[in-house]
Amino acid sequence: MTESVLDVRNLQVTFFTENKPVLAIDQINFQLKQGEKLGIVGESGSGKSVTSLAIMGLISNPGIITGGEIWFHSQSANQPVNLLAINPEERRKYRGGEIAMIFQEPMSALNPVLTIGFQIEEAILLHQKVSKTEARRKATSLLQEVQLIPSDQKLREQYLSENHASVTNDREINQYINQYKQDILKRYPHELSGGQLQRVTIAMAISCNPTVLIADEPTTALDVTVQATILDLLRQLCSQRGMSLIFITHDLGVIAELVDRVAVMYRGKIVESGEIRKIFTHPQHPYTKGLLACRPPLDRQLNYLPTVSDFMSVETDSNGELIIREKETETLNLQDITQPETNQARFNELSNHTPFLSIKNLHVGFPVKGMFGGTKKYFMAVNNISFDVYPGETLGLVGESGCGKSTLARTLLRLIPPTLQGEIWFRRENIAKWQVNDRKLRSFRREVQIVFQNPYNSLNPRLTIGKAIAEPLIVHNLGGNAKKRREKVAYLLERVGLNPDWMNRYPHEFSGGQRQRICIARALILQPQFIICDESVSALDVSVQAQVLNLLKKLQQEDNLTYIFISHDLSVVKFMSDRIMVMNKGKIEEINDAQQVYYHPQSEYTRKLIASIPQGKLSEVGE
Repeated sequence: MTESVLDVRNLQVTFFTENKPVLAIDQINFQLKQGEKLGIVGESGSGKSVTSLAIMGLISNPGIITGGEIWFHSQSANQPVNLLAINPEERRKYRGGEIAMIFQEPMSALNPVLTIGFQIEEAILLHQKVSKTEARRKATSLLQEVQLIPSDQKLREQYLSENHASVTNDREINQYINQYKQDILKRYPHELSGGQLQRVTIAMAISCNPTVLIADEPTTALDVTVQATILDLLRQLCSQRGMSLIFITHDLGVIAELVDRVAVMYRGKIVESGEIRKIFTHPQHPYTKGLLACRPPLDRQLNYLPTVSDFMSVETDSNGELIIREKETETLNLQDITQPETNQARFNELSNHTPFLSIKNLHVGFPVKGMFGGTKKYFMAVNNISFDVYPGETLGLVGESGCGKSTLARTLLRLIPPTLQGEIWFRRENIAKWQVNDRKLRSFRREVQIVFQNPYNSLNPRLTIGKAIAEPLIVHNLGGNAKKRREKVAYLLERVGLNPDWMNRYPHEFSGGQRQRICIARALILQPQFIICDESVSALDVSVQAQVLNLLKKLQQEDNLTYIFISHDLSVVKFMSDRIMVMNKGKIEEINDAQQVYYHPQSEYTRKLIASIPQGKLSEVGE
């Protein structure tokens, strides 16, 4: 790991907007050595992805590379090549072939109307002189390497198990293996899960055996178990193929056991870089310290989660240069810490009250159509579950994608009808029996609200945020006249930490964290008693996530709100919850005090979830 394969020198990227030029990358420098794994960390807008796009030659209008050099030590050239000094045609020889990239959102990176087999074969044929038959063979081999298709030996064992065969028939087994592979290659992107799609994009990226692999937030929206699998896969591929890796993320905890060095970016600059152990044990820059502190700790229970702003203040001098000042962290409100023991006393107090909601033997199934259009069977997304939610409680709901979390949440709000059977008791009435046009259902929805995962999709892009927040008042004929409704919107914007003067702006003018605050304000406008947070922080930077989690806790204390907090990240659920309910395949694996679930899990599935959480412990950080 001595020879440099990539040398970025004084790179500068500017975006020319209508108002003024924006310097997205400000003269950054770094090197990537042969076989090295480099992590680039920072919040959204720090310049991480723009750096990767500049290396790939994918900066598009209105962005322009306005300075610097990117030297690449190519396998095919006898001397280093400055990628910024060659024409686009020459650059295509390197892009995808010797420098490959895994994008953040695999569904957007893949063509929805082409099979995954065709897309991998296309990448191979574009950069290698091989036949279509050989390209298909390589595509199959790659999908086995990324573990989307099991090995031939495992497929053989699978055939024998499925057919209860004691005598092997090699001809039939080989037909089964070949058919299994062909079926996978013929699938379209929408027929695969998020983790499977990410494996396809990795297979495409390594199809031409690149020297440098860039992974841009490849695990952000994935379950912790799938995330751990993808990180292990990248580690194995780099080791087996001798590739150099640039891994981009906003979460230092994710890369603790993956990379050798880290570069921390803030507003287009690299503010700190060094070996991973040095960064974790002795961070020098206040921004790095803030990023490390933002993730909910697993070894203790905080009532307040530190944010980046707790560690530094940012000002601009007369020349437009940033002035960063470190704050005294001793003043942080971290004294109120619950030690790793049960919160049984608090739950006993909560459970003395009548449950806010009581769910009994709930089933939710989706019909699977038969050959002639009739219902052949039901796919049970929620399968015979029962639990209570008490006033003032936060019940954490955790599990992998597909376990039934979101289906359960939508059923409780009656956005999905209980397909087969079950009871949802609210104030001595079974709301599962209410019809869609029942007046009582509208009254119920005034008291129960939801904050969805994607705040941008939750807001109408044609409405100002003021109108979006006020809309529930109009629907329910509440809030008085337009002036009073506007005053209420201004009050709520202030409560969630936004400027009331911004109510005439549109959703696209806000960051992800600000949009989520807008959605929380909209959920609060009807003064509900119960809010379901469905993966409401999973797509946010760790620092913004910390701000939103603190806000939710503060609002709960002030208004005595009851939450169901849904997430695949058990560390976030543990920080927020009084009790945790673990779901798997539509059923409850276990439900208990949050501390008990984490420290004394009863289910093997729960232990698996806990083991998959990125720990970021110093003892586990690479030497």
